[in-house]
Amino acid sequence: MERLLRYSFEHDRVIRLMILQEGALSQVNARVIGYDAEKIEFITTRSPRTQTVARADVLAADFRKGDDGQI
Repeated sequence: MERLLRYSFEHDRVIRLMILQEGALSQVNARVIGYDAEKIEFITTRSPRTQTVARADVLAADFRKGDDGQI
């Protein structure tokens, strides 16, 4: 997961995140704008506002459909 977060942050690319929000699973396509050991800040492709989620609530990360990680 660390690799994908860094990929999105450093190359301004959208990735897919599975997150736990208010007890419900959700999948978002997002561009990571900041992260550390405790939280991840991102902007989803649906909403232009910045969202912050605890790192423990991010369950999985993957390349967005059609993206194979080539720069």
